[in-house]
Amino acid sequence: MVSDLFLKHVGTALHSWLNYITAVDRRYVLAENSIIYPVSEFIGTKTGTNEIWLDRNHPNLTNKRLDLRFFSMLDGLRHEVAMEFKYARSGYTEGEGEQQRILNDILRLKLFQESEPDRKSYFLMCGEQLDFLKSFQSIGWSVKIDNVGRPLPKAMGIDDIKNLGLIEPEGFYTNWFPFKQTNNKTEFHITDSKSVPQNLLDQFYIDYEKCFRSMTRAKFESTKIEVRLVYLSNLSTTEDINNLMRVGIWEISAK
Repeated sequence: MVSDLFLKHVGTALHSWLNYITAVDRRYVLAENSIIYPVSEFIGTKTGTNEIWLDRNHPNLTNKRLDLRFFSMLDGLRHEVAMEFKYARSGYTEGEGEQQRILNDILRLKLFQESEPDRKSYFLMCGEQLDFLKSFQSIGWSVKIDNVGRPLPKAMGIDDIKNLGLIEPEGFYTNWFPFKQTNNKTEFHITDSKSVPQNLLDQFYIDYEKCFRSMTRAKFESTKIEVRLVYLSNLSTTEDINNLMRVGIWEISAK
């Protein structure tokens, strides 16, 4: 089965590629679709290129797709891995529309993983590290922290990166994603409205319920979702380089 070490190599390879693209001032090529290609190229060094599928139909959802799916052999058995990708942008990723799309990704990956043995699923988020912080990891974060470790809202600019200090995860996505290796798992029920707002769950079923194959809504909701942090690139405080990047990878599974 694909190991955490391999996924960490995927993360570090993508992190290096992203920093290179920004260093040569080609940030305009960076988006959710473009980051799939360097990841698939790296995976292709470890498995046959015919074992990598991009943007193919989800095997358990009619007319829905997975960003990346690849296969590997271990002890004579075929193992499958699915990945979904998102690119963090301030003013966009923190919004309800992107919250919905990320929830949909999580639920597609959950269904993929639980439907067959020998499957694993991963969600990858990356972007400029300030955007990653402000719109995903610590929504509302600032360089000032109150006496219980919460961020005090503040307008941030790129120069603030050199004064970072302690950053606590804060905001909507902490319901789904852990951001610390010391506490690297989050579990939640789909029907827990504190974790999954009812309007997002309702919209998921509007868009997906007719796509289920051999799965009822009751069965789909019967398991917890576990999200486990596999890789999170270090935060850079280099003062003289703007637009440094960040990458995170989480395993999505049904429990």
